Amino acid sequence: MDIFVLKSDEIASITRATHGNPHHILGMHKCLKDCYVNAYLPGAASVSVMDGEQEYPMKEIGSQGFFTVRIKDRSEFAYKLRVTKKIWGESGEEDAVKDIYDPYSFGYSVDPEMVMKVVDGDDDVESGFHVKEVFGARKITMNGVSGVSFCMNMPGAVRVSVVGDFNGWDGRVNPMRRIDYTDIFELFIPGDLANTRYKFEALYRDGNVDIFADPYAVAYEVAPGNASILTELEYSWNDSAYMKNRNKAAGVNIYEVHMPTWGNVPDDGKLTYAEFGREIATYVKNMGYNYIQFMPLMEYGDDSGWGYDTVGMFAPTSRYGTPVDFMAMVDHLHSKGIGVIMDMVTVKDIDCLSYWIDTYHLDGIRIEDEELVREFRNITGDRYADVLVGLGWNNEAVTRVTDYMMIPPAARGSFSDYTCGITFDESDSSVWALSHDAVAGQRGSYASKMPGGYEDKYADLRVLFGLVMTLPGRKLTFMGQELGGFNGFDGRSMIDWSVLEFDANSYFQKYVKEINKLYSSKTAFHGQADGNVEFSEDGQVMSFVRRGMRPDDVMYVVCNFGLKDAEYSMPVLADGRYREVFSSDNQKFGGEGNNNRGYKSSADGRITVTAPALSFAVFAHVNTK
Repeated sequence: MDIFVLKSDEIASITRATHGNPHHILGMHKCLKDCYVNAYLPGAASVSVMDGEQEYPMKEIGSQGFFTVRIKDRSEFAYKLRVTKKIWGESGEEDAVKDIYDPYSFGYSVDPEMVMKVVDGDDDVESGFHVKEVFGARKITMNGVSGVSFCMNMPGAVRVSVVGDFNGWDGRVNPMRRIDYTDIFELFIPGDLANTRYKFEALYRDGNVDIFADPYAVAYEVAPGNASILTELEYSWNDSAYMKNRNKAAGVNIYEVHMPTWGNVPDDGKLTYAEFGREIATYVKNMGYNYIQFMPLMEYGDDSGWGYDTVGMFAPTSRYGTPVDFMAMVDHLHSKGIGVIMDMVTVKDIDCLSYWIDTYHLDGIRIEDEELVREFRNITGDRYADVLVGLGWNNEAVTRVTDYMMIPPAARGSFSDYTCGITFDESDSSVWALSHDAVAGQRGSYASKMPGGYEDKYADLRVLFGLVMTLPGRKLTFMGQELGGFNGFDGRSMIDWSVLEFDANSYFQKYVKEINKLYSSKTAFHGQADGNVEFSEDGQVMSFVRRGMRPDDVMYVVCNFGLKDAEYSMPVLADGRYREVFSSDNQKFGGEGNNNRGYKSSADGRITVTAPALSFAVFAHVNTK
């Protein structure tokens, strides 16, 4: 039988908040035939141990707030603490009495065996285990008592405490217990702590004290506050039909969004997930995109960082609502057939990635680290086979094509020579991104990058978008670029939707909508055939063939990069008749209307077509049977 000894130096370490294993002294301890109960409750006027209606008054010793009692001839039993504090009421000083469960009367709130597996790196992510099932804060029930398990890995810490609204943010009140042979601290705090703010406070060996939010929290208080919030994630999803068939859409055409600056802020000045979800779903569906990619919405610190300074990997930012509000937004987008992708390049933890996919029904995650993508796939196997993971941007190809289009038409040489070194692989699954990166800072919009006068700029812009949409790869367009405005992206200014009052911008938006439709309707553009795209050129006119998944789904693209109309002899794969199915020179897009009409018949494997100046066109073989 252990002999319990109450030492003054150990009491002092409790009251000074330097004790790394408070359960060694606090709580109930058996000693021979008796029990001792110790509690540290600074600010309490008196404390008693309650066994049902039996009361054992405790004695305050050593230092203010430390209470103890010896209960003779008793085995260990379940108890509560009756705490009396002095408060000021209407008639002066009054007693406030409250019965509470003692946090230090409970055993481990986490499974030590699972903790050791996490420490040793043996946690089973592929089976669905999430590190949040150990670390952070979790609502649990122990010995029939509901409360919250807190657990944190803190290398170098001497003492770690939970601080929050429930204990006056006093690091002395709820110190955590170190799990043997680890740097992991845990504590069970009984009671209803729902929607309560909390943080962790750590004392290090050098004497420094740090207070920080829970990196595993599922919610945070609204910025600029950064305390963690104890929140239950309860939501009834309605997207089972979508989830069953996701990633079976016609290609991947992504609309990249910086949520704070996409649309006008409501009259009350508060953007919400619900309002944004309704508006963006209608717009994206109408424009023909089938995915939205959010710039990071994991909880972030600085608004000027565009979401990339992540402070809470497991929580949607509280700026626009609760985690459940975020779930409802995703659910609504799914109801409209729109997939949701999150830019998570700041996250390097596979467990976190799988948590977001499972909890928030994400359809894709953008990761730039190819090694991490491979590791994710190796660990999770087929579990997320229907989720787009990686979505690396083919920046080199898009930059080279864009740079070519930025050259004044009179000085443009061969497109093939300028893009030499880039492999245009039909099976390319990378993302050809007209992204925020290229228009951020002082770079200006894609429209502003184009050379020449106003009309030539938009003609070249139509060619640029046509090339990006019909060359191999998945597609991404950053918000606002489909309007053809001249403003870049600074992370503060809203999209200037007023540009649609001008014909050129309205025409260009219609052009993007129509080319999105073309992309989604033709497997030649969104399928993944074998082989490389080959280019044919004659002067400043270039053409290439895209092969679909079916023999009859073959598309021919013709671009004139010069300032003069041209007659172009285009090679074709089969005899028969051909017709133009899309032209950037169509008047409804702001063009001159010099597009091809009627049918073109092949002769010796070629057809002759009109290629208007600064134009992009698509031709298809016509089945005459």
